[in-house]
Amino acid sequence: MSESWIQEELKAALDEVYRPAPWLLSSCIAAVRRGRPRRRAWAWVAGIAAFALAIGSVALLLSIRLSMISPTHPAGQPETSLPPPVPQPITRSSRGAQVAWLWVQSQGQRPYLVAIDPSGRMGARFDQSTAPGVAGLYGNWRSADGSFIFTLGSDHVTAYSAMDGSVQRTYPRAAGVVVGDAFSPDGHWLAILVLGADLRLEVIDLRSGSSQVLTVGHDPNARLPGMTCSGCAGSVVWGMVVFAPDSTHLYTVTDWGGPLRLTAFSVAAAGLTQTATAVDGQQGRAFPACAGPGMAAKVVAGGQTLVAFCHFDGAVWFFDLGRLTSSGVVKTDQLNPFGLAPIFTPDGQLLYLHLATPSENAMQVVDLAHHRLLGPKPTPTKPGQDGPFAWLATGAYAGGVASTVPVSPDGLKLYAASRDGVMVLRIPDLKPLARLGPGLKVDEVWISGDGQTVYATVDGGKLLVVMGANGIVRSVTLPSPGAGFIASEHG
Repeated sequence: MSESWIQEELKAALDEVYRPAPWLLSSCIAAVRRGRPRRRAWAWVAGIAAFALAIGSVALLLSIRLSMISPTHPAGQPETSLPPPVPQPITRSSRGAQVAWLWVQSQGQRPYLVAIDPSGRMGARFDQSTAPGVAGLYGNWRSADGSFIFTLGSDHVTAYSAMDGSVQRTYPRAAGVVVGDAFSPDGHWLAILVLGADLRLEVIDLRSGSSQVLTVGHDPNARLPGMTCSGCAGSVVWGMVVFAPDSTHLYTVTDWGGPLRLTAFSVAAAGLTQTATAVDGQQGRAFPACAGPGMAAKVVAGGQTLVAFCHFDGAVWFFDLGRLTSSGVVKTDQLNPFGLAPIFTPDGQLLYLHLATPSENAMQVVDLAHHRLLGPKPTPTKPGQDGPFAWLATGAYAGGVASTVPVSPDGLKLYAASRDGVMVLRIPDLKPLARLGPGLKVDEVWISGDGQTVYATVDGGKLLVVMGANGIVRSVTLPSPGAGFIASEHG
């Protein structure tokens, strides 16, 4: 009976739960190694005892993990519960923030933007001749307060009024390919990651028009799983920018295919400063990796924690921003890449993960404070039903990289598109409150800044349906199918 045999047998016994408990394996192997030749029999007894202890411990850990992932309804009051939502103030009250903006694309043509107001009237339209930024490589953005639409040019960014499409201001920017962007919550700053001769973070002051630029560390040999282009490492960077709620701290996450780098910055009118950086494999850090380019992230817990969601494998990462260390990973039930649509609640307490297939509609939720996964649970489809997480709180259609985060501005309701209208679900238990537009095959949903108007694309983007608080439904035929919303937040 060799040491390698013990190791392989233990791995087989632990199966999928081996990875979170490597110390058990090392402990039982160490027990065998410590035995002296003249006491070999006692050494094997110690090793076998450690082996049995490891198996028993893992069985206990596995039972705990399974009870957390697939909880059953307790007989009495649960010991833990999902936190009640923190009502958010309605800040997107400008007229422009109530207007929906969509990108549409006719066959053989480049995408363009159209605006539709709460009355269902189609307003401004940006095509290639009037908005050259629309034809850029990266895309279009909406400001944090919803009042402006931004388009990207080769060396500038243009801001348009979301109300009527009039040009408001043009901002110079550093030349290069934009690979990540973020608006500060207070609307003061626009941060972009630009890849040129090197990778740079540029922060534009949207009030004064000035900008600040710093080089961001990047591994030119970073792994890019799934990329098949030749020379990708020198011309492609995976990166994103995330602001903290205070709008004065921001973070970049780069090279998440491996080795991941997390960098912290502070921003103020006086200057942009890098405050710390950490890289997987350096100074004792061990960071996870994501095998695809799609990531979504949010800074929560009062600016103390960065939560990131990997679209490829569905893992939810947690980073301690005070120490720039990994503070845990939650594995979700995602069978196929890009199968789940992440929806962060505005208060930063929960992350809903919406599954959408023609045959299965379900919801998972991650309690971000306690790193707890609940679900998946079938999403109820009839008003009056209990929510899937009702016991933890005092067929929806979604999935993939959603272009919106369909949560009401006050953070109390989630709007889920379905093949039979839009389900209005209560946060946190997802109890159905109402169904809007029954009979409509809804693709995506966007909520106006004041929460009074619901916009939904229907039948593969052929129609836009506008639903007001009084239940009136208006249908607008879009210029071409395949439309998607330009929103302040996206999955």
